[in-house]
Amino acid sequence: MNNQYKYKFLKYTLITVLLYTWNFSITAQNVSVNNTDITTENENSTNVIILEDPGSNNQTTNDASSNTKGEVKNKDVQETETSKFIAEDLTSGGWTLKSVEAKQYNGINITKWEIRNNDVTANCSWKDMLEIVHTIESGFKWQDPPEYMKPGEYLNLEAIYTNIDYSTTANISTGIKMFFGKAGSDYKNPEANSIEVLKLTKSNKQYANEVKKGFFYAPKTYFDKNNLCQLIIDCYVGKDHYVTTYTYEYTP
Repeated sequence: MNNQYKYKFLKYTLITVLLYTWNFSITAQNVSVNNTDITTENENSTNVIILEDPGSNNQTTNDASSNTKGEVKNKDVQETETSKFIAEDLTSGGWTLKSVEAKQYNGINITKWEIRNNDVTANCSWKDMLEIVHTIESGFKWQDPPEYMKPGEYLNLEAIYTNIDYSTTANISTGIKMFFGKAGSDYKNPEANSIEVLKLTKSNKQYANEVKKGFFYAPKTYFDKNNLCQLIIDCYVGKDHYVTTYTYEYTP
């Protein structure tokens, strides 16, 4: 008999616990945020707390849909513009140098540039938290680009890097790069159809003096719908840049 009573007692206890747990889960469907009751809904069998007014949610959805349509439209326009331009081989005429422009783009603004035409010296110096002075001083020289180029002509340009001082353990890149691209090219991010002439990069692991020659073919086609192209020569220390832009015009 004692075993029967024990069995019944355990049975009723288990039922009571289950009923209490079920009631607690129902009550937990209501929560309060800033003294405002917030209900939950079952979405894909998962309880989701609704913190926004359904109207604003719909507005967000509409805005996202509108933005997506705008992005698709802009993409279509870009693709249409790209498809309109078909690069054709230039079989006559040539590229004539029209202008030269130089600018400083100092991202960190701690580099002093000393300029003498195609001969540039960069002095980058700073103090760390321990008041230790770090210095990178680099010299850059490059050969004069051609005044005139025939499409597809095989040419070369030379660049000279001179290490004047590299007194830091920090891994700061310094160097010079050259490439041909469309008018208005970004010196940091050349386009996919740009023509690389040379790259000469140094760091705290290797900063010995170096002379490098880059070989290239003069542009055989337009880079875009304009009859202009640019040779970009970028001298840099870290995020500080001195950029010289040579603009060429094609005439048949």
